[in-house]
Amino acid sequence: MSSLQGIIMGKILLVDDDVNFRRSLMIQLELEGYMIDAEENGREALRFLENSAEDSVIPNIIISDLKMPKMNGEDFIKAVTSKYPTLPVLVISAFDLPDSMQGHRFLRKPFKIEEIVTAIEDLIHQDE
Repeated sequence: MSSLQGIIMGKILLVDDDVNFRRSLMIQLELEGYMIDAEENGREALRFLENSAEDSVIPNIIISDLKMPKMNGEDFIKAVTSKYPTLPVLVISAFDLPDSMQGHRFLRKPFKIEEIVTAIEDLIHQDE
């Protein structure tokens, strides 16, 4: 567990259709000090982002799976990068990263909590 436990380190939007994986990752990241919002597919996540933008509370980073129903991660990420070009996206999947997603930070499932925390921090602080 991080020594920064209890300190809010960033706001994350987690998008993954696997409810057990999503809950588990949310708990682990909250223990690391992050605030987590979660959606089960790209369509719901876009709606969440639009509402967040209206309230001026856009997350610091999006973590998105690729294989999801209703709106897959690839379409979701393309929509996000088009509308919010400075918002970092971390792609997570048990499958290979499609060529169209090259250039995005990628973690293959399963991964260790230390790996995702490092990726999150790198992406959140990339412009500093």
